[in-house]
Amino acid sequence: LKLQLSPDVISFSSVMATLTSGHEAEELMAEMVELCSKNSDMRPDTVAYNTLIKVWGRSGDEIAGERSEAILNQMLDVYRDGSVDVRPDDVTYNSVIHNVANSNVPDSPHRARRLLEQMKKSYESGIIAVEPNIITYNSVLDAFAKSGRAESAKMAEELLFNIEESSDKGASDIEPDLYSYNIVINAWGSRGVATKAVHILDHLTSRSIEGRTSLTADVTTYNSVLHAWSQSSDRNAAIKALGLLEIMLKLAEGRADLNVQPNAYSFSTCINAFSKSKFPRKARQTRDLLRRMKKLSDDGQKNMRPNIYVYTAVLNACAYTFGRREEKEEALSIGLETFEELRQSGIGVNHVAYGSFIRLCRTLMQEKDARRNHFITRAFRQCCSDGQVGDYVLRQLRPIPDVYASSLKAYIDREGKVVKELPVSWTCNVCENRRRSNRKPTRRKR
Repeated sequence: LKLQLSPDVISFSSVMATLTSGHEAEELMAEMVELCSKNSDMRPDTVAYNTLIKVWGRSGDEIAGERSEAILNQMLDVYRDGSVDVRPDDVTYNSVIHNVANSNVPDSPHRARRLLEQMKKSYESGIIAVEPNIITYNSVLDAFAKSGRAESAKMAEELLFNIEESSDKGASDIEPDLYSYNIVINAWGSRGVATKAVHILDHLTSRSIEGRTSLTADVTTYNSVLHAWSQSSDRNAAIKALGLLEIMLKLAEGRADLNVQPNAYSFSTCINAFSKSKFPRKARQTRDLLRRMKKLSDDGQKNMRPNIYVYTAVLNACAYTFGRREEKEEALSIGLETFEELRQSGIGVNHVAYGSFIRLCRTLMQEKDARRNHFITRAFRQCCSDGQVGDYVLRQLRPIPDVYASSLKAYIDREGKVVKELPVSWTCNVCENRRRSNRKPTRRKR
């Protein structure tokens, strides 16, 4: 028996869902539109268009938000012309707003807000069958949080409290969820305004105590506040971060509330807060936090196992220690011990760790110390062998003219400028280099 099978919109949409390039997905969509004149089973429907928008979303292309909006407008035009199978739905709008939020363009918050209002009007006029939900509002909040603009965190907070107030008064069935509050806390945290982040946490805790148990702060909430303190200019930010970490540990003690149990990110963020501070003996404090992590990990909390970010934060705290000679000597001792521990851990030393180690040897060892150039030269050679020679490593090496010249003599001119490309084997494992090489040229639609 010979079966006569031909592709249809479902098979084309299934293929499209496997793509990672928005441009390729649009080419496939154009092929579907062309074929549908001969075969009505090929006519793109709402699912096909939603799939196209989602492909743009995961493509990472800088024009993903722009193209997603254009596709939405195309759907609306086709629907108004009588094609009921192309009616936008909540998935359409939520996906477009999500893509706009992640587009990293200056006006993304305002575009996301405009799309929200458009969705409301489309629902009220009967163009779409669903109204905005909390996923929609969270996508708009996310657009404000990710924009990094001075006023964005304030606008995100205002929108959050407007949603909350409408829900409390019964004017709307949409109620903020925990993710909504976490987004706004993170928005303030990214701006380094820790007091605002703490205010939202306190407000969230109050609502939870009032009976809204779904709004109980979790580890993501607390970590976002820790991040806020790590970015804060408050002179006591590190101490306040440590205090919050202790609260998390206390809440999770005896398995009372495992939802707030600190993880490696919690500790590394607190360590980072000390690293950036002018707190005396900060190297010792970060070393003690690292030891606490290892103890908790050894006791069975596997999510507490120190990672490369924890070790680099401790090395940074040592490398950027200032003050009295005895404090610098202690930081040097801790830095050497931590770097050796990292090398033996099996985690793998990255370019930031190598750069911080070179810096701490350069700044904390006296020039007459015979170990200084020996340690730095040995570290740089290992760095080359590991393929971790990045810009940060070179910046830390350059202030040591004799080591810099002898290590890079075949690649620099008399002024120390790199004039010949470094061997690929030296740089191949630097994350910043991989991110650059993975960026694909962007084509704009005409």
